Amino acid sequence: MAHEDVHYEVFLKKNAKSDWTLVEALPDRNVALALANKLHANHSSGSIRVVREVWEAESSGFRGGAIFEVGPEKFTGDEKPAEATIPCLTPDDLSGPAARDTVRRALSGWLERSQVCPMELLNRPDLIEQLDGSDTDLQHAIQKVAIARAQNSDASVHAYVRLITELVQRGIEQSRKEAKAGGKPPRGKSFSESASLLASKSTSEKQMRRLIADELSQAYDMGEKVRRLLDMHDDLPQSEEARALAAKQTDAFIAEILSFDSALRRVLGDTVDLGDEVLRLTGIYEGAPDSPDLSRAPETARRLASQIKAASLPAAHNELAQQILEKLRAPKRFRPRSVMAEIELARKLAQRLIVSAGQNLNPEALVEAFTHRSARLLQPDAIEEALSGAHTPVDQIERLFSMEDHLVGEENKKKLAGYIRAKATANTTVSYFVRGSGQPLERLSRVTGLQARAKKGGFPKADKKELVDAFDNLGLAILDATKVMDRVAGSQAPVLDRAAALLKLSTTGVLPEGRCRTDAQLRAVRMMESDEARVAAASPGGEQKMLAVQQLFAELAPPETQTPAEGDTDTAA
Repeated sequence: MAHEDVHYEVFLKKNAKSDWTLVEALPDRNVALALANKLHANHSSGSIRVVREVWEAESSGFRGGAIFEVGPEKFTGDEKPAEATIPCLTPDDLSGPAARDTVRRALSGWLERSQVCPMELLNRPDLIEQLDGSDTDLQHAIQKVAIARAQNSDASVHAYVRLITELVQRGIEQSRKEAKAGGKPPRGKSFSESASLLASKSTSEKQMRRLIADELSQAYDMGEKVRRLLDMHDDLPQSEEARALAAKQTDAFIAEILSFDSALRRVLGDTVDLGDEVLRLTGIYEGAPDSPDLSRAPETARRLASQIKAASLPAAHNELAQQILEKLRAPKRFRPRSVMAEIELARKLAQRLIVSAGQNLNPEALVEAFTHRSARLLQPDAIEEALSGAHTPVDQIERLFSMEDHLVGEENKKKLAGYIRAKATANTTVSYFVRGSGQPLERLSRVTGLQARAKKGGFPKADKKELVDAFDNLGLAILDATKVMDRVAGSQAPVLDRAAALLKLSTTGVLPEGRCRTDAQLRAVRMMESDEARVAAASPGGEQKMLAVQQLFAELAPPETQTPAEGDTDTAA
């Protein structure tokens, strides 16, 4: 007996008045027992039961027995589970989009090995016979669907297995009857002729699907099937009714095949990494057959892009959008060898996709996908990788700032601001600026430039203020260590020249905003209020110097009217 033929159902009854509910169906005994013990710890007054279910091919059902029970309530045969119900009532219902998606997920392994999609399977009796004759694929698919549905229902897995098995068997029998009755659609010399013959029939849609499935039967893999489907799409009937019917069905087949990774890989061709894969997908989605991203892709990719450009494959266009979102949400890196290249590519893709986004690629979904991708690039190991090769604190902070341009999401900006703030206040950074090479004013200018970059960034308001304050504090540390202000204020230059020099430190961007600039301005105010300044203003040439100082004051907020709280508010703006 295969291991996959056994699963373990964990049931919970919270109290005497509640019903037994299926919590989880698990393939591993130990995991199921661990869950049961956890439930018992969380529901000490409740009852928990673990049932081992074994598939029996002879009866096409499960045979079960309890392997663990705890609590005051015991499961008895008198307790009837709810009746199992499924959306599909007839075999024809299996052809609906939701049912086909369930088939794709439940039979993904078999479909990939057979290189067919659900629409082919449901419209080719030979494939249905192959699946029915497989050892366990069909049974396991039924079991997986039954377990999934039972988790959200009061009905048992066994009830769902019986119901789904009955529906599948009815579908197989119907396929056999149709095959015996010679149910193949009429054939012409070309696809357009064959499709034209079907347009007037009452079962034209079903017959069209069978025609297309039969056309694909000779294709060796899903990539080749996309190529053949594009050939059919290029050979549509002339009549409006037949053309619309054939176009809709070929589009549906292409879309379904593109939902398989193996098909997508063959359409896109060999790629270096996930980034190249998404670039090629984006080129097709944009309907840009001449895009450089598709220059090395197979011809099928460019043909698909041409049809997307002509707006003739809406279902395939929608599937491409879903594939792009899936790739964006994948944990795999776009550019595994470089975090910075990854961030840059993510930004470019975000700009391109938002421009071309439509109903099938919602901008909100894109932002959410890029936000999750950005969050992964802010993990400590990714930040460490991004800073490798940046040898000085200035280089490291500038590299962190460069990441901000390409990140999406307020929380991610907030997290990046935390990394920058930590780097700006680190002892190595303070030491570098206080005792580093170059003149003090040069080092102050660098700090002011970093502060200006923080103000320009898209950080949340509170984080932006904290960054501005951090660089202001770094500037104060330089001023305290080098006594630059004292030297300027205490020089032998005339008092008006000294006041102008202090103000120019602020207006020319040497001093960071905040207390550094406020200190310089207050020193200049005290000088201008001194008797020495009044005498200098009355002396020859003093009037011009006085006007120059007043002009500098006009460029700055007057210190006497700017309280510390107001200064903080300005800094945060």
